[in-house]
Amino acid sequence: MSSRNTTPAPQPTDLPDGEHIKKEFSNDSLSLSNGFKEGGYISSQLPHFQPDNFESIKSCIHLDQVLDSRAKDTVFDTYRQAVMVSQPIDETFLYKSKKDGTVISHDQILGKMLSGLRCTDCEVSDFCQVMICLQCPHVGCQEHSQLHYKGTLHMFAIDSNLSLLYCFKCNEYINHPELEKLRLEVMHIADIVTDDEEGNIANYTSPNKLAAKGLKGFVNLGATCFMSSTLQTFVHNPIIKSQFFNNDLHYFNCNYLHDQDVNGNIGEQNACITCSIDLIFKEVFSSKTNEGLGITNLLTTAWYKQKSLAGFQEQDAHEFWQFVLNEFHQDHHRIRTQLGDVPKEETCTCITHSTFSFELQSCVKCKSCEAVTETVDPMIDLSLEINHLKKQQNVDLYDCLDLFTQEEKLDAMISCKQCSTQSRATKTLKLKSIPPVLSIQLKRFNHNIMNDTSSKVETPVKVPLYLNIAPYCVDPNSTKDLVYELFSVICHIGSVNTGHYVVYTKTPQNQWLKFDDSVVSIAEQKDVVNSNAYLLYYIIHHV
Repeated sequence: MSSRNTTPAPQPTDLPDGEHIKKEFSNDSLSLSNGFKEGGYISSQLPHFQPDNFESIKSCIHLDQVLDSRAKDTVFDTYRQAVMVSQPIDETFLYKSKKDGTVISHDQILGKMLSGLRCTDCEVSDFCQVMICLQCPHVGCQEHSQLHYKGTLHMFAIDSNLSLLYCFKCNEYINHPELEKLRLEVMHIADIVTDDEEGNIANYTSPNKLAAKGLKGFVNLGATCFMSSTLQTFVHNPIIKSQFFNNDLHYFNCNYLHDQDVNGNIGEQNACITCSIDLIFKEVFSSKTNEGLGITNLLTTAWYKQKSLAGFQEQDAHEFWQFVLNEFHQDHHRIRTQLGDVPKEETCTCITHSTFSFELQSCVKCKSCEAVTETVDPMIDLSLEINHLKKQQNVDLYDCLDLFTQEEKLDAMISCKQCSTQSRATKTLKLKSIPPVLSIQLKRFNHNIMNDTSSKVETPVKVPLYLNIAPYCVDPNSTKDLVYELFSVICHIGSVNTGHYVVYTKTPQNQWLKFDDSVVSIAEQKDVVNSNAYLLYYIIHHV
């Protein structure tokens, strides 16, 4: 999701009382939406965590003004049709028309969707990138939707993939409680199967082997599994995906990728991690093959940006993840500075800070006078100890969090400013704020400084699919039942020196998949829960 413009948004004078808002958004898509309404088509549900994420997205002044006008009902009608059209097809369901009961093939439905959701200007048909104008019949890819807005001042478009409204004046995805209620109602209708289960099974045919959007492995280029597994956590992170597909600030202002095309190579002067990963997102979500993707551009760029990554020796996935997040921030800062708008660190809107940043509060308590000194530090992940739990039976993630936040006796004496004495003290850590995505590292690798050797902690840690973080916050009462949902797990297999990384990720259809470099396979939920987890990624589920 791109950052808001720093200049005040102009008032929506181009929206009178709804005269310009159409009930239909194109001739083809109108007949398609009517077919959805009359035919009783069924589609699979969206990700279980998406409704909660969308609910947290706020409205804007422009949408509020329109919904306070006579155009409100027309907006709702158009939005309902667009959400209907954007529902994915489920190959396991049998689709029938409510009119006469005739079977409607998946190919027929997909054909109408492709016809209706096609860019009016360049005829690109890609469910991940097509925007439907709310105020006229225009359907466009991201580039032509932006041009359409500039030429017509039609500020609202509906993302056909997310079913979310986008405001071009704010340069931001927006939502509204009434629109969210409408979207969830449409999804609920789409989840009701009109045929009996036996009919579904009897008429089920295996899907053809076309590439599925977003399900693509990465070719191992020589000990690059650490890179492949980390990339999958970005690709399957719905917040980061949304940001990359709408990162206009970087896309239109960074010339490093163009410089690479002109010069024919990547060097220190034009290496950009954000551009490299942007290329990967486009390839993953637009490729028409299911072959593994080579990531040579990212690999070469990483070598130039971080000398320790150069070569084909094994690397740590957590260190690479931290490196990429730092590059996201540096690239964002470079572009903002280039535009003369240097952001303040505490209000940075880069991908890293807007997705992973939170605050950790440390409380040091003097044993002599019981005065408490509070320190707040910005963080992007939690690193949890498991070595001290290896003798415990049935260790789970909550045990690790309990250990992390329990009161700890400090070995060294402190100089207390309150009582002016050298005193013993204790320290307690709690989360002062929470991030949209919580990243957790289980510290599986130990390094012995005395003999310069490393070892791996193989202690099994059971991973909950839903994590209540409220007990570990500064004010647990104000954050009751604060739940995160697991969507990616990176595992390390083998020893310290000869290991291999694989990753489990959750699809929008709530199916867990295992990515082993270029090999993609279906995974069972129990495999994820009991995996030898190293890095965990949770997305906010409910506040």
